Amino acid sequence: MNMGYFKTELKRAIYSKNTLISAALIYICIFIGTIEYLFQFTTMTNATYLFLMGHSTGTISIISLLFPILVSIPFASSYVSDVQSGFIQYIQTRLEKWKYITVRLLINGLVSGGIISTCLLVSFFFFMLIRGFDVSPSPYINVSSKNELYDLYHNWTIGYILLYILQSFISGVVFSTLGLGLSTFIKNKYFAVLSPFLFYIVSGTLLIQINKFFHSAIIFNLGTYGDLKYSYVVLYTIILLGVGVTLFTVGVLKNDEV
Repeated sequence: MNMGYFKTELKRAIYSKNTLISAALIYICIFIGTIEYLFQFTTMTNATYLFLMGHSTGTISIISLLFPILVSIPFASSYVSDVQSGFIQYIQTRLEKWKYITVRLLINGLVSGGIISTCLLVSFFFFMLIRGFDVSPSPYINVSSKNELYDLYHNWTIGYILLYILQSFISGVVFSTLGLGLSTFIKNKYFAVLSPFLFYIVSGTLLIQINKFFHSAIIFNLGTYGDLKYSYVVLYTIILLGVGVTLFTVGVLKNDEV
């Protein structure tokens, strides 16, 4: 892999307008999810409670619905941009296809996963600051005893929160890679950003009829189902990531641009 090209592209992706827009929208979604409780300074609405309200538990939490789009904004349409701008012809003379594929996949994953996990981590620190670093289990949050993470939540709550943040990074990688892969077949920037969300909706309406654990929400929200096992999340993650990587690899290799 050409490290010079990788570093240049990574820096360009991190400081791009799309990444800043994505970060701003994520913070707005988190704020909307917590606005009902943010100014209720009680022991019940501690940092743990605020974080989970903003993440997925709150009645007006929207980040758990929109995250497939939010993580795809920074880089999922980069291949289409390369093709449309002609930049890909320039790269063709300097980089082999497999190196281009590797760099694009790595940057897409790092930036997309990094932006949502960083925003959630910063928000969690903010919630701790305004709640006196209270990260004890909230009595308002009901984690099912059938859930494999029940003991983690009650015995090491901050570890539970950090696992959610780590999972958000993984979710960003998975869904943005899916969009990146699909964009090589339907070369449209808007489709690249929207396609992971469309799959998210299909999985939650059609695939769920086959098995409820086919709902791709479980990759982001570990509390989607009370009897959710983390092994299901890991397996689904591997499958979807494999699909995204395969689509992008095959799509780039079959095209003549690179």
